[in-house]
Amino acid sequence: MNGTQHGRDRRQGVLSLHWYWLQALVIAGSALAAALLWKDIPSTLTTHYDLSFEPDGFGRKSWANVFLLNIVQLCLLATIMGTNAVIAQVKAASSADKESGEAKQRKFRYANSVFLYGLSLLLTLFFSYIQATMLYGWPPQALRAVTIGVMALVAGGIVGLVATVRRLGLQGQGTGDEEHWLAGGGVYYNPGDPAVFVPKKHGIGWTVNFGRPMGWLIIATLVAIPFAVVALFALMT
Repeated sequence: MNGTQHGRDRRQGVLSLHWYWLQALVIAGSALAAALLWKDIPSTLTTHYDLSFEPDGFGRKSWANVFLLNIVQLCLLATIMGTNAVIAQVKAASSADKESGEAKQRKFRYANSVFLYGLSLLLTLFFSYIQATMLYGWPPQALRAVTIGVMALVAGGIVGLVATVRRLGLQGQGTGDEEHWLAGGGVYYNPGDPAVFVPKKHGIGWTVNFGRPMGWLIIATLVAIPFAVVALFALMT
């Protein structure tokens, strides 16, 4: 790992992107296993489970059905890595004590960065488990316990993040630019502000500066990703 890069990322309040190599290896390993075991994968695959985690949807073995979850994993990884990089550049919230405010913001960014990494790693492993259940005959009954466990861990992570934010006193600070907050403080529009992401005026986290073209591009990309995955799936089947 590049020590200089790691130190710079930590000073900016985010995890180094090098940490995401672990998730890339998980995705690559899952895809490679499916490719190497292709002949052993059954010709009919379970593609959906009902609320009781019993198979209720089936499809023929195809590149789309076998590798779709790997594509979803890659999209998730790219999205989280991009978000992590943006967090390092987010505009600081307004604070009477600038030095203290910047220190709190670094801690806030780091807490968010760690949460996003944990969430991404957890979902990556979860998708690999679902893929293995579909392809290799792993018992679907165990999927219920795994799913509940994942949901509990995500909920616990959110509670921990909210507790950290409240402890640091960072909820709902905004940017101090009152005239640029529209729709009751729900939308930030300031073409003169170079920041793409700013702290929310109300609640926890950040929102997009809709006065910047990049802000609109990010929103459009996030909306387009699910449609792109569905379209790719349709083309591959």
